[in-house]
Amino acid sequence: MSKLVPYANHIFCARHIEVANYAPPSDIIAELPLPHSPILAYEEMMPYPSAHLAKHYGFSEYVLQSYLAQLYLRKKLNQIHQILYHPDEQIQLQVTDQTVAMIEELEKSLDQKFIPWKFKFHPNDRPANDILAARLRAKYWGAQVITYRPFIRMILESNFDAATGSAPAQDFSDVVIGYAGKGLRALIESTRAFHGLGEQRFIITNVFGTAHA
Repeated sequence: MSKLVPYANHIFCARHIEVANYAPPSDIIAELPLPHSPILAYEEMMPYPSAHLAKHYGFSEYVLQSYLAQLYLRKKLNQIHQILYHPDEQIQLQVTDQTVAMIEELEKSLDQKFIPWKFKFHPNDRPANDILAARLRAKYWGAQVITYRPFIRMILESNFDAATGSAPAQDFSDVVIGYAGKGLRALIESTRAFHGLGEQRFIITNVFGTAHA
């Protein structure tokens, strides 16, 4: 058993890498009609890293709280991708009671109850000035972006069709306009989240993915 202890830190990091690897397939699926990676089938089987073990090997409480909140958001993002962007079950959103109920459930799952108190923020707050808080806020807003993006697309495609004469202009309900407005704000805030870092070097897993998001 004693021979295994030095590797505990590596096990924690390995679990982080495994969970983080769920991100690229889902993010790509949201943009391109490609088949899902089989790795997502194992998502629910993957246990969360041991916070107790991580503390023992020097990870601070602040870092752990940020990390576990990020994991929650990552899994929630995967679920939203599965519902709205699955290539085999791509849905054309129609504004029905069922659609509204689905979006409301997604909204409830993205409230700030899961955010640790040290990272709590009001949507109108100024951007955070440390990278962990900035990343968490960006991920929070990013989850809202993919939730509301179908409604933004609905309006943009309708306007394009009307401009090209391929279809008449549509009148959208207040529900669609409201969801699209939330999506536009989320797009702005997901980028603005990093504006409080000044000249700090961003510590992120993929600069291209972050810039795209």
